[in-house]
Amino acid sequence: MQKRNIQEQLEELQQQIDELEVGHSQKANLMGLVEDIELELSTGSSVDAAQTGLMERLENMVSEFEAEHPTMAGILNDLMVKLASIGV
Repeated sequence: MQKRNIQEQLEELQQQIDELEVGHSQKANLMGLVEDIELELSTGSSVDAAQTGLMERLENMVSEFEAEHPTMAGILNDLMVKLASIGV
């Protein structure tokens, strides 16, 4: 159930990324983060998450977007909490 909620939130995040008016590098970073989260969910290996610094990257993205793009920051923060709750 929790993974399905995360997947739904990832889809919402991808829509927000498509609509986001930021530089190409920021969009690329966000899309890379989404891909890494999807990979983590499909493999279920927390070793991969540690190696990619997934949670740290999520925290950095929340900080980066919270002032100018609060909706994006909220989605990223919710993802971070949900991933932590399933042990990622």
